[in-house]
Formats: sequence, C-alpha cells, structure tokens
Amino acid sequence: MTGSSSVDTAIDPIVDATEDPAGPNWDHLTRLVESARGGDREAFGQIVELTWPRLVRLASVVLAGRTAEAEDVVQDSLVVAWSKLRSLRSPEALHSWLRRIVVRRCYRVARSVASVPLFEQSCPPHGDLQIDMPVLLARLSPRQRAVVYLDIEYGLSDAEIGAQLGMLPPTVRVHRMRARRKLKHLLGGDS
Repeated sequence: MTGSSSVDTAIDPIVDATEDPAGPNWDHLTRLVESARGGDREAFGQIVELTWPRLVRLASVVLAGRTAEAEDVVQDSLVVAWSKLRSLRSPEALHSWLRRIVVRRCYRVARSVASVPLFEQSCPPHGDLQIDMPVLLARLSPRQRAVVYLDIEYGLSDAEIGAQLGMLPPTVRVHRMRARRKLKHLLGGDS
C-alpha cells in the first residue's frame, strides 16, 4: 500500500486507472470489479492499490490530518467493501461507493475521539499570515470537512456530495456555508 508521502505529489491514481487521454477505461475497471465480485482477491487487490492514496487523503481530511487513523479507517473500510462488494450496484459507482464507506467510518471515529484543540487562538487577522490549511480545516466539523473536500477535490455537485454523505443537497449547502463562515472567522475576516 502506498505511503501518504506520495499522495500529494503523485498523479491521481484513480484517474490513471480509469482514464487515458482517449477517454475512460471503464472496461478495465468493470473487469476488476466483476472479478472481485466473483471472489478474485487479486482483482480486489488491484482496486485497493488504485484507490488507496485518494481514500487515505479523504479520510485524513475528514479526521483533521490524523494520517495514522485515516489509514486505519481506510483499511477497515476496504475490509467492509470486500465483504459487501456484491451489494455494489454497478462498477461505475465504485469510487463514490468507496468514498461513502470511508466517510461514514470517519464520522464514527471522529465521534468516538474527544475533540482536542489544535491551537489556542484563531489565525492572526493582519500581517504576514502563513496559513496551515490542515490545522485550519481541522477546526471544522467532520461533515463540513467532508463537504469542502468533496467539493474542492472532486468538483462534485451538491446532489452528488449529498448522495455520498447521506444528506440532502440543501444540507450540503448549509455545511458548506457554515464551513466558509468558520474559516472566514478563523482568518479574522469578521468581528
């Protein structure tokens, strides 16, 4: 499994696996999913290799940068995915299905871990401001982080984000709005 250091600099492994310059390689992904559904562990292993870096990045964001816990959550999520692979409706839904499993497990971990303040004060409002985004995002709730991440990283619509997180599109908009307000406040943008 890929270490987290290559996640930020590597080309998106999901895109590499499913797309080429000529268009999506859905045939390859479909074959992997169908083989894995039939019990082929090697096919599922390839799916894990292709999705691991992006899933760890997602979990890390939702868990406020706790990479070790994020990797544990992704590993547990992939065990669940293997056991429930037959419930996947279509191979094309694999990525959103896996992201949904990961996010829901992250919520469970976030609820079970006591909130520890990551810094004492909000960022200074003026001067030479160096923003540490992971620390700043850690101040958001897990749901807000998930909404912001899926919006920015994947460019998903409110309906798509809602489908993956189990919430209605208006609820997605509320979480996004609250996240923006909190970030603005932390950056000293309001009184």
